[in-house]
Amino acid sequence: MTMPKAKGRIVHVEGQSYEASVSAGPIDAEHNVSLRISIRALFGHQGFCVVRGLTNRLFWHDYPNIEEMRAASISVGPRELCGLIALARSAGWDPVTSKSTFELAATRETVRELRRE
Repeated sequence: MTMPKAKGRIVHVEGQSYEASVSAGPIDAEHNVSLRISIRALFGHQGFCVVRGLTNRLFWHDYPNIEEMRAASISVGPRELCGLIALARSAGWDPVTSKSTFELAATRETVRELRRE
């Protein structure tokens, strides 16, 4: 039997491994794209955390106002993923013992703050 290929990015926080994936949802009336970040611990009960509330901008809806789009958009890379994991852990997520999905509410400003740290 072969192991399924990982669909997310593996990140390490405080010596623990997590798999994180980012998916885009529908576009709202203000041309924001909702983001859903799913994080799975690769240890313990392999608990899940879902980050909700994030929105981003869509390049083609903001064209030709690219500078405004860049000012309003966020980038979710490894640094931000690690920061969101640490934030979820400090908010009460315990992937070692938790068997239910933990939900973390975040905004664009939350991600921008993580980028500054």
